[in-house]
Amino acid sequence: MTCFNDVLLERRSASDRSGKGIGKGLMSKVAEVGKKKQCVRLHLTVLDWNTPARDFYAAKGAQDLTASKGLHILLFDGRDLDNLANEAPED
Repeated sequence: MTCFNDVLLERRSASDRSGKGIGKGLMSKVAEVGKKKQCVRLHLTVLDWNTPARDFYAAKGAQDLTASKGLHILLFDGRDLDNLANEAPED
C-alpha cells in the first residue's frame, strides 16, 4: 500500500480555478504509477462539502462508496493512536 496524504493544488486566484488540466494530469500519473506497481485500487478521501472535487472524480469513473457501501472513514491520530499502540501485545 502506498499512501499520499494532503495532496493539495492551490491556485493563485479564482481565475485559475479550472481548465488547466493539472488535476487530471496528477490523477492520471498516480493511476499510471499505481498500475505499473500492480495496484488494483485507488482510494480517495474527499470532504463532503467539496462538491467540485467529488464531481471531478465521479466524471473520471470513481465510485462514491459512502452511500452505496455505507463506508465510513475512521482515523486514529495523536493521543488516540498512541493509546492504541500501547495496547499492542508484546512481540
